[in-house]
Amino acid sequence: MSEQKIQTRSLPLKVVFTRPSSGPLPDPREVAEFVESAHKTPTYTAARVQVPDLSQASEKERRSQQVKELVRLCGVLRADLSKDEVLQQIVGSMSVCTGFRNLVVNLLDKSNQFFLPAAVVGVSREDERALLGKPIPLNFIENLIQHAEFCISQSYFVPHHLDSTIFTDDIPSIVPMENTEASDIPGQWHPLDSLIVPLYSPREQKLLGFLSLDNPEDGKVPTEEAIEIVELFANKAALAIDNAHIFEEREAERIALEQGITALRNDLDLMAQGDLRQAIHSSHPKLVPVTESINATIDKINAILYEMQAMTVAVDMHMNNVHLNSETLAQDAQQQQQQINTIANTINDFAIMMHTISQRAAYLSQTAFEAMEVTNDVQSKVDRVIEGMSMVRDATLQSARLMKLLGESGQQLNETSVPLNDLTTRMHLISLNAAIEATRGGEQGQSFTVIAQEMRNLAMISAAATRKINDYIRTIQQETTQVAHSVEQSTQTVVAQSESVMQTGVSLDAMSEVTEQLSNLVQEICATADTQTQGSQQMMTAVHEVRRMTSDVTSHMEEMRTSVNNLFESANSLRKKMTQIQLR
Repeated sequence: MSEQKIQTRSLPLKVVFTRPSSGPLPDPREVAEFVESAHKTPTYTAARVQVPDLSQASEKERRSQQVKELVRLCGVLRADLSKDEVLQQIVGSMSVCTGFRNLVVNLLDKSNQFFLPAAVVGVSREDERALLGKPIPLNFIENLIQHAEFCISQSYFVPHHLDSTIFTDDIPSIVPMENTEASDIPGQWHPLDSLIVPLYSPREQKLLGFLSLDNPEDGKVPTEEAIEIVELFANKAALAIDNAHIFEEREAERIALEQGITALRNDLDLMAQGDLRQAIHSSHPKLVPVTESINATIDKINAILYEMQAMTVAVDMHMNNVHLNSETLAQDAQQQQQQINTIANTINDFAIMMHTISQRAAYLSQTAFEAMEVTNDVQSKVDRVIEGMSMVRDATLQSARLMKLLGESGQQLNETSVPLNDLTTRMHLISLNAAIEATRGGEQGQSFTVIAQEMRNLAMISAAATRKINDYIRTIQQETTQVAHSVEQSTQTVVAQSESVMQTGVSLDAMSEVTEQLSNLVQEICATADTQTQGSQQMMTAVHEVRRMTSDVTSHMEEMRTSVNNLFESANSLRKKMTQIQLR
């Protein structure tokens, strides 16, 4: 095969006629009418068309009909017909317009090694089956192309006396020998003559097949002009075959693309159901970048979901701890509120007791003042001590009784100081517990720390006041004992030695001093009791404030526990949803 012939395989789509020896050229207006009517032809739905018989037509009519058929075939190529239908249209037109009774279009099979008939004209069914049963090898055309002496235009004419160099017994004939009479007249067609027109793809410049023509109507060997007409029709056939191949390639590409998209959609459906374990694959090259991008995205999503699962587990653990801590803290807050209520009740009882002590101390002060007046009166009437001995004795006895009452009151005060000390100690412990709980509460417990410190200070003040009260009570008891002892001595002195006026005066002076001291002590007790009462009131106010704040803290803790429970439920819901996603 020569390189020069490959470059000139495709002929331009134009008709060139030389003036024949007999008859004029076709009328241009008639040709224009044929072209216009051909372009107005809408579609072609039949596999075969009826072509007028040109065997008896004049040269002018034949030329006009050839032009018309060429233009009509251009419309056929644009119509929605299959390759077989278009080829049948072309071979039918070629058979009539070129004058060859027998025509076969042979195309390469899928192996690109053999030629098989694709469209035939003038061949019986039996002969067509024979042609199909004996495919022509590719080296037949390759061997033919190498013989330039047989080339006419773009075709190859092999005379019968030289066909042994090209044809072998393996190449079937499309014309039965028994139906055709042999002729050796020069210029006449012999049954063993062969006219082969190769068909090349105008798009890829590769061999598609060849036309085999035989048995001309005029019985003559075709001229170069006639062969060029045949080649015009052959170009239409090659174009139709090439377009059919393009359509088949695109159809196969479309089917492969649809199959790839279907497989991709199935993989994406699995992803939509939460299965991210399988990578997406596609054999279609146009879908490979898409699958690679999707796989890269899935890998990133897998990494993110792995981190989310780890974070979900960590959040779940922390939420369990927070949930338990919130429950414990809420219970502690309730217990603390109960303890605050107990402290408030104790302080209230303590305030009532201090009020009672204050009242008794006031009564004792009044009694001491009266005793001092009596003593002064006795001292002013010392000269009448004998006459008023009985009165002194009565007063002394009354003083003894009062001293006894005072001693009993002092004993009660002493007994009261014991629970007061215990209460002070408990207040101190409660303030320490409150400070510890406030420290656990973090920022929300800072305000409670101040209250706990105030409670501690109040406990320390109460302890100091209690110690003072205890000291005073002991002093009162000691003094009361001394006064009782003195009164007893005075009574004995008045009874035994009523004549000792001077001693009685001295005793009265001593009793007056003791009574004055007792009055002062009682006044101090009253002042201390008032101070303790005021401190108790302040403590009650502080405890009420602490109780209010504790109630607020408890309500906030309940709200926090509710929020933590909601967050815990959300974390559980997120964990359940994450378990539905299957990762690689």
